Amino acid sequence: MNEDADARQELLERMRDRRVGISRFVHDLNARGARLTNVSIVCSAVVTVLTAGPALGGTRFTDATSDVLNLPDNSLVWRGLCLLAMVLSIVVAVATNMYKSHDVAARLAKAEATNVALEGLETLVEFGQVLTADAVRQYQQLIADVPFIPDQGSPAPIRRRSRGRTAHHD
Repeated sequence: MNEDADARQELLERMRDRRVGISRFVHDLNARGARLTNVSIVCSAVVTVLTAGPALGGTRFTDATSDVLNLPDNSLVWRGLCLLAMVLSIVVAVATNMYKSHDVAARLAKAEATNVALEGLETLVEFGQVLTADAVRQYQQLIADVPFIPDQGSPAPIRRRSRGRTAHHD
């Protein structure tokens, strides 16, 4: 195999490894984002239900609930409901802000776009439609756009041999 073919193979392996890492990242972040979103939605709905009874039924609701639960004072009903609503509201605020502070939606979009672009570049390299040096530059530009995705492994740098010496191109 000639030097360019060796470099192409190394680049292809690196792109495939990187795409595997990006796919894992997308899968994990998507699951975490879905959990945070679901927690926010469910807790918000429960807060609404907890506050609806006293808000709509007034003292008739609290009196009836305290009778059913055998409570000595109907204020325990609304106080308990308000406490639960407060705790769940805090959970909603934390989950929502975690989703936003980790920029889940933007990171998912960027990672997925980078993965698609890497797939296209990989195809061009496989079919020899781009010079290796240009492909390396494009690869570096693409992965520079997703610095928040850790490299899954550190493959050896792509090497080109020239006149008996090895030059590193990272």
